[in-house]
Amino acid sequence: MNTNMVASELGVSAKTVQRWVKQLNLPAERNELGHYSFTAEDVKVLKSVQKQISEGTAIQDIHLPKSAKKRTGFLVQKTSSDTERRIEQLEQKLDTLLQQRQDESELMARMSELERQLKQKADEGVSYQLLQHRREIDDILADLQSLTSQMKEFTAHSIPETAAASEKTKTRKKPLLSLFKFQT
Repeated sequence: MNTNMVASELGVSAKTVQRWVKQLNLPAERNELGHYSFTAEDVKVLKSVQKQISEGTAIQDIHLPKSAKKRTGFLVQKTSSDTERRIEQLEQKLDTLLQQRQDESELMARMSELERQLKQKADEGVSYQLLQHRREIDDILADLQSLTSQMKEFTAHSIPETAAASEKTKTRKKPLLSLFKFQT
């Protein structure tokens, strides 16, 4: 018998029956879903409890019949094959999830290692590029120094020629200037 059936037989609510079972620790079994399942003997005990309460006895002072044993825990009725199958499926899912979690942990460790290696390679690449740029700068500086020295040599040889040429142009300029000079 379930809780509602017992409650209707006693003329009380299902919550009242549940409260009595819990407070008095009555020996009611539970099914695989956790619902109370009452036997005929359990109903007799509940009728005795109801009678004592109607006589004004406080719930903590209620005396249970000697045949009523105190409940020691939850008793689950024998499970059906569907329930057993469902339990097996849930256990398999749990095993699968645990395996996936372990695999996930291994993947995360692998990803961390790959990220570390990638960072190391990137650092090595940057270092190589810096060294390559340094070599290019050194080559450019050497070329610049070479050009500077060539320029100095060129200017040293061309200065005397230009000095002589400028003197000739000075002498030539004088006759031309006299032509264009206006007398004032």
